[in-house]
Amino acid sequence: MKHSICIKSVLLLMSLIFSFSAFAQSNREERKLISEGNKMYVNRNFKEAASKYQLALKANPSSAVAKYNLGLAEIRQVVNPKDTMARNVQILDNASKNLAEVASMKKEKPGLASKACYNLGNLSFNREDYASAINYYKEALRIDPNDNNARKNLRIAQLKQQNKDQDKNQNKDQDKNQNKDQDKNQNKDQNQDQNQDQNQNKDQDQDQNKNQNKEQNEDKGNINNQTASQILQAIDNKESQTRARVNRANQGDKSAAGGRRIKKW
Repeated sequence: MKHSICIKSVLLLMSLIFSFSAFAQSNREERKLISEGNKMYVNRNFKEAASKYQLALKANPSSAVAKYNLGLAEIRQVVNPKDTMARNVQILDNASKNLAEVASMKKEKPGLASKACYNLGNLSFNREDYASAINYYKEALRIDPNDNNARKNLRIAQLKQQNKDQDKNQNKDQDKNQNKDQDKNQNKDQNQDQNQDQNQNKDQDQDQNKNQNKEQNEDKGNINNQTASQILQAIDNKESQTRARVNRANQGDKSAAGGRRIKKW
């Protein structure tokens, strides 16, 4: 459910809200510059209005009204408070500083301090800094418990902060689940890699065993051939020896026959 926030910029128009007696301690130049700045503010010439309020502060640096109105004029110069351009950020930071100084005047200027807290809350809300907005609205209500606009905006800021926290927790859970799935997939990939390595090692062992068996069989074949050669050599030697004995025997018979004389009858 979307909520629209009512942003109230309370401009202190001296001619309508404050009597000149309230500025009895201020000099004529200060009052004149604030009055001119208010007219420019009403005509939406916020930059020119801010310049007049700055001149009023030079005339009287302790002027709470000039500082408060300057803060409002600076806020209105930035169309989009979420714009992060350096110039816009600087303008809004200056506005926050001026309003914060007025907000600290709880005892001296309670009315202005309450309105300054309220507008600081609006500024923080528009910057989506809901936690700060909540604190400012609460402070505005402490100073002025009858500020219904501050009470309404406080409730809206609290709902916004609650939704923001829920979204943050939801994103955190999603990141956690995503990391869990990533770890699961990573472990699965690691297991697959380990299985592949094991299968590869197994195939390597099988190939190695196969090659070893082949080499052993080849070694056995070489031993058998060597043994066969030795056997054949032994047979050849034996046959050679046998032939030698036969030859010697034949030669002996021939010698005996040649030496024998034939008897004549």
